[in-house]
Amino acid sequence: MNEQLIALADWRWQGHHPNYFVSYAVGMAEAGYRVLPLCPDPGDFSRRLALALTDKDESKVGEFIEEPLKLNHPRPSRIRPARYRSWHNAWRRFGELGQRLRNWESSHAGKVQMVFFACIYDHDFEHFRKVEKRFGFSWSGLYLHARSFRMPNSPMPYTGVIPRPEKIFTSKLMCSAAVLDEGAVEPMRQIAGEKPIVWMPDFTDEYLPKPSEEASGLARKVTSFAQGRPVVSLMGHLQRTKGLGDFTAAIEAESLGDVFFFLGGEVNWGEIADAKRQKMQEVWGRAGNVYPHLQYIPDTEINAVMNVSDAIFAAYRDFPNSSNILTKAAVFKKPIIVSDGYVMAERVREYGLGEVVTEGDVGGIVAALKRMLGEGYAEEMQSRARWEDYQSLHSADQLPQCFKLSLIHI
Repeated sequence: MNEQLIALADWRWQGHHPNYFVSYAVGMAEAGYRVLPLCPDPGDFSRRLALALTDKDESKVGEFIEEPLKLNHPRPSRIRPARYRSWHNAWRRFGELGQRLRNWESSHAGKVQMVFFACIYDHDFEHFRKVEKRFGFSWSGLYLHARSFRMPNSPMPYTGVIPRPEKIFTSKLMCSAAVLDEGAVEPMRQIAGEKPIVWMPDFTDEYLPKPSEEASGLARKVTSFAQGRPVVSLMGHLQRTKGLGDFTAAIEAESLGDVFFFLGGEVNWGEIADAKRQKMQEVWGRAGNVYPHLQYIPDTEINAVMNVSDAIFAAYRDFPNSSNILTKAAVFKKPIIVSDGYVMAERVREYGLGEVVTEGDVGGIVAALKRMLGEGYAEEMQSRARWEDYQSLHSADQLPQCFKLSLIHI
């Protein structure tokens, strides 16, 4: 191990953020760096880290991870005129982080070589370059949604911001960057010049129930309601882009009347028109073949439901990004249905993970699900699906090497 210290920072602590953050801390330590974590919930980080290090005692990577610091997401600015608020938010967000790090250096007589942002969103970093001097540290990070390389000049859902990675990744203080989409690596290199652009695995949690284990909790309820029918599941943070409307339409398909559908996760109703919401809820209420569990589901419960499902629905709309639902499906050897045109479709085709349909084509979705649940499909998947290869590629075990490549110049 060396004495180079990397500050790992994230302002969010929901969804995939805690899992990624802890795994990144461990991966950096295994790559030979000391790590200073900054996140919204240091206590939860420490609990998750202890679990992550259960099988890594001999490597003692935990000794190279400093006591985590609390990093609050700044309250939205109310500065006037309103057009300056996003700039002011950036000034406060990155200025506070830079000052926290300088205070830490003073009190610990240490030196932070670089900051790694565990998740770079366009709307958070839109004005970063304008406040970078106030921030004052060399940096790298994961550009989570490299949308502009798949759908140029299209706005980000929920924010309306049109991604402009050149506004972020031409910074003189940037050391490197990472992306989940392998198709974005070369285009990002054209923007960043000589600086390393590294592909990162879209891994899932490491604590998965074994396929032989008996279903419990939510999974037991799903199998009870299914009453022997094949189960198709759509799970996660259920935003408009996750194909809620198409999933609901498939529930009503007469040819899938003998299929049971599970819909699990919190729904972002704010982006769904009231009329569409009412129509979907009416379908869920009257259909006898769906169980809508519309609340947050921990990863372990998602894994358990995945384990008892027969097919996974991921035929999203306006979603050019990577998703670790593919990794979960590979872990449990479950066929998955995705929309054509983006990175998920490329991976499904390359590794034979399931079916690819035209985005928004309900008839194609119904036909594909019928085929996936039909006779002989399971045997076909056994011969063509490269589940183990995909799981190995998108494993947290890849992280130490990724960090060695992305942090090579510090």
